[in-house]
Amino acid sequence: MLSPTPSKRPRILPVKGKTASPGTASESPLYALRVFALIILGVIIQTTVAPYLTVLGAKPDSTLVLVICIALIRGPVWGAVVGFCTGLLLDVALMQTMGISSFLYTLAGYTGGRYAEGVDIESWIPPMVTVFIASIVVQFVHAVIMFLLGIEASVSFVLIRVVLPTAVLGALLAAPMFILTRWWLGGDRRGALFVEQ
Repeated sequence: MLSPTPSKRPRILPVKGKTASPGTASESPLYALRVFALIILGVIIQTTVAPYLTVLGAKPDSTLVLVICIALIRGPVWGAVVGFCTGLLLDVALMQTMGISSFLYTLAGYTGGRYAEGVDIESWIPPMVTVFIASIVVQFVHAVIMFLLGIEASVSFVLIRVVLPTAVLGALLAAPMFILTRWWLGGDRRGALFVEQ
């Protein structure tokens, strides 16, 4: 009597340079801890160092840059989750109105991850462009929310002294932070390849 041969199961292996849906690559148990460490470090930098780095009255939004970098590396799902967690921790640390940063960072992370699915992120241009556009949108929507909550400010002041300088500072930080984030997380983890074992 012939013994049945075991069926071959597809095994998922991450492959550098291949693009697939996020979350399909096998993960190290410590990967989530690496991401969480980045989130904590980003919030610490944003609340301790960033307030002293002012250009034309604006401060760099290093946490938003970090969210976009992780979204470009991992895709929209990770971008949204990291954005939510980062925004929530930032609101708690700065004692701001709860939920605003979480909403804006979640939106930015998901959108940045979706954008990364169709571009080559090996270049330094996509992180800079994505962070610049995301900063403008996030800062503008934040100003609108503050206006609806009763905090009034001049539109020209917000655009010239807050939105544009913050977007430029974020874009300048994007390339080096993207390189460091990708190194810390082990490269582009969007891709996976099904192979037979």
